[in-house]
Amino acid sequence: MKKFLFLFVACGATVSAGFAQAPAPTVQTVPPAGGMQQSPEQMVTRRTQYLAKELGLSADQQARLQPLLLTQRQQMQVLREQRTTGGRRQGTAQDLKAAQAKFDEQLKAVFTPEQYAKFNAMKDGQRDKVRERRAAGAGQPE
Repeated sequence: MKKFLFLFVACGATVSAGFAQAPAPTVQTVPPAGGMQQSPEQMVTRRTQYLAKELGLSADQQARLQPLLLTQRQQMQVLREQRTTGGRRQGTAQDLKAAQAKFDEQLKAVFTPEQYAKFNAMKDGQRDKVRERRAAGAGQPE
């Protein structure tokens, strides 16, 4: 009985010592680059910089693009809030399509035809990725 008790205490001490030496979990103190902690202005600035790099935008084009992106983001937020808080689902798709059509017309005025074509190709690529993820996730049980 004493041997069993001694063995039990020795195992407990060994396991406790092992846990004591385990590294502490790391805490992430910096928000992720694409996280929700950023303000809409910061997100728009990041998006403008990304599009400037990908499409080769001039400084003038960037200056004209940034307010368009900010306005679009604010309009989308208003539509989301109307849908979730007001329970309004009727007509939301039409409002969304109208806002997107207006935004596209404004982009055509900022981009060259080549840049606009490349922008649409990028947008279509993103849309395809989303569809693939949805299709892959649809077959999995929740």
